[in-house]
Amino acid sequence: MKFLVIFLFTLLLSSCQGQETSKPIKTISSTPVQPKDSLMEKFNIQEFNKHQKNDEWEYIDKDGNEIRETYIEGDGYVVDINYLKYPFSTYKFFNTKGIIKTKGNYFHGNGFNKGIWTDYDEKGNIIKQINYDEPYKDYPWEKVKIWTESKNIDLLDPLTRVWREIDNDKPIWYISWDTKKLDKYSNQIIQNVEINGKKGEIIKEYTSSFGEEIPEKYR
Repeated sequence: MKFLVIFLFTLLLSSCQGQETSKPIKTISSTPVQPKDSLMEKFNIQEFNKHQKNDEWEYIDKDGNEIRETYIEGDGYVVDINYLKYPFSTYKFFNTKGIIKTKGNYFHGNGFNKGIWTDYDEKGNIIKQINYDEPYKDYPWEKVKIWTESKNIDLLDPLTRVWREIDNDKPIWYISWDTKKLDKYSNQIIQNVEINGKKGEIIKEYTSSFGEEIPEKYR
């Protein structure tokens, strides 16, 4: 299920990079700013073809990280790296020749894009960089992380979600996590919090249920 969500996410990114909307994100560069590097990252197409089944190859590396490689016909190759001990995943998109086109990090489980995402041309030159952290510089991820730690939130839990949006010109953080409690229908109770991305103030708190055992008349 985890990889299904990530696969849908990568397809979306390949056609429309970035999910944070409502306000332009600072573009660092829209013209080549770095010459082609002899160590330019490339995708190993030959190795992928040895292992792939139905255009996909999933494996775990020596550090315990989950890696999923996917071929998208006519477009290229997507690589998603989900780290064992780190809440952010790495997204990489390579063209049909195996040359890197896009690279960036995002919070696991289809969460927010983190830091600088980079686009490359067909020769491996950097043509654009977008800083997704710019609108949230007053209350950045580092402060959000400290807040989650104060609440003993497990950032690696699949049910922990962190994302962010610009709502009426106001940056907002959205955080949800498993309380480890059950409702009367034996569904997990999820705590949800919205935080002002300027001042760090809590805007809203509420609970919801995770599961499918809620009687039809209450849905």
